[in-house]
Amino acid sequence: MKAWGKVWYKYLFSSESASEAISPIVGSLLMLLILVILASTVAVTFYNIAGEGASSQPLMAKISLESCEGGLFNNGPEDERASLKNNTIVLMHEGGSSLPLDGVSIKISGYGNSYQGIADGNGTKIVGNTEVFYQNLNPTGKNPKYQSQNKEVLKDNFWSAGEKLILNGKDSPEGPIISSVKVSVDRESDTSDNYGFKVGSEIILKVIDTKSSNVIAEQRAIVKHYEG
Repeated sequence: MKAWGKVWYKYLFSSESASEAISPIVGSLLMLLILVILASTVAVTFYNIAGEGASSQPLMAKISLESCEGGLFNNGPEDERASLKNNTIVLMHEGGSSLPLDGVSIKISGYGNSYQGIADGNGTKIVGNTEVFYQNLNPTGKNPKYQSQNKEVLKDNFWSAGEKLILNGKDSPEGPIISSVKVSVDRESDTSDNYGFKVGSEIILKVIDTKSSNVIAEQRAIVKHYEG
């Protein structure tokens, strides 16, 4: 009996020793596993934050209004009139973000005119506070001349530093194509979506980040008579 007791005591003692030896190892492994999981979670969270930050980075660019020429068409003093195609605004990208053509819009407001019906035809002229809205800068929904006079900007779908953008009173397409240039006069939006601005009047032009509605640039100019 004493021998058996010694054996039993030895067995218990050996089991406790084994448990004591294994416990720190298991504990270390669990701690290591927890640390790995935490590190992975932090890495994924950081990646998501960084990704969101990159995608939501605001567009910033310096845009100058180089020239604004034109005149009301078929309205007002003869020496101040101009055709639709002679109403021209030239903008220069001087630095900052390259602006995606499908993510930028332009709004122009001033005293001008448009038509109800066929522009330069038998439509009805309407004169007053005019708002012109370029929904985007893509050639889609615009007159072919817009594409030909803006080849440099359109070649890579970005308006970048050093590139000019030319806007024209006749940028809306003719025929059944839906225009991406919208024109309203005294809040009347049923127009030909073409425009002219009065000589000597002031226009306000805003370049807008379509996604965030932030104004990237705002410029003012006095309309000069088109001289050819």
